[in-house]
Amino acid sequence: MILLPVVALVCILAWVLVALLPRLLWPPANAAVGLVHRLISRTEFALGHRVSESWAAPMSEGPLLAMLAAGLVLGLWAFFGILENVVMGAPIVGLDKAIYQRLQSLRDPNADAFLIGVTQLGDSKVVMPVTLAALTGFVWLRRWRAAVVLIFATGGAALFVGGIKSSIQRPRPVAIYDGLVQYSFPSGHATMSVVLYGTLAFLLAYGQPVAWRRRVGFAALTLIGLISFSRIYLGAHWLSDVLAGLAFGIAWVAALAIVFVRGNPGPVPARPMAALVVAAIVAAGTFHMVNDYAKDQGRYAVRAALAPKPP
Repeated sequence: MILLPVVALVCILAWVLVALLPRLLWPPANAAVGLVHRLISRTEFALGHRVSESWAAPMSEGPLLAMLAAGLVLGLWAFFGILENVVMGAPIVGLDKAIYQRLQSLRDPNADAFLIGVTQLGDSKVVMPVTLAALTGFVWLRRWRAAVVLIFATGGAALFVGGIKSSIQRPRPVAIYDGLVQYSFPSGHATMSVVLYGTLAFLLAYGQPVAWRRRVGFAALTLIGLISFSRIYLGAHWLSDVLAGLAFGIAWVAALAIVFVRGNPGPVPARPMAALVVAAIVAAGTFHMVNDYAKDQGRYAVRAALAPKPP
């Protein structure tokens, strides 16, 4: 019963984010950038003129850069706010427990089957082949800047998640992993899904027609949303783990997107790259599911009664 409403909600939210939110944010972002540009242009100092020229090259990218900067700031603010609440044992910890117990009580075999498959699309056995396939495509097409951005995106996020996990050492709702990944905060699946699929979506959408950007954004956001929800539904993470992973992922993608745009790159050949990425996701995902689905069924079995209180 829970599966269809969740999928519908994720799709609706994804469409709102790609179709409606840009329309609302673009006019104020454009106005703010224009105001800042005019103020800097009137500055008589040499430094002011250099800043003005840098900001205005190209001026048409100003609103995009402003929205990316807002995503960077808000993402970092949200991540460190959640981190503080988790460390201090704020009320969000109690909410984690309540949502965990509620979702475990709503689980059913059909939703389990679907969401185990979805969560496997965020496993390293899928993330790494998709990353390598996309890198191969960018290198083959000589899109060096895009390749470097993707390397920094996935590599930096993996290092960050590992460092935070080892520092915080927050237990998962249920002990289902060994080693460093036994720790819960932040969610590696949520972080890496935003970073990998979000970065690829940005690179494939940049400089493309609006209709294409919406299709790519909708597909990426829907996949990210379902992977993130699957981690909470399957009892692999607390809600705050997933929210923190999403927040950091958004900030990291925004930061790298700013660097990418400031280099004045041309658009990548979006359709062949999109076909390559989709083929890699399907191939790696199918291989992973065929070989590991049964094991993951046991790993994500309902164990609500065994859940400890989150620290």
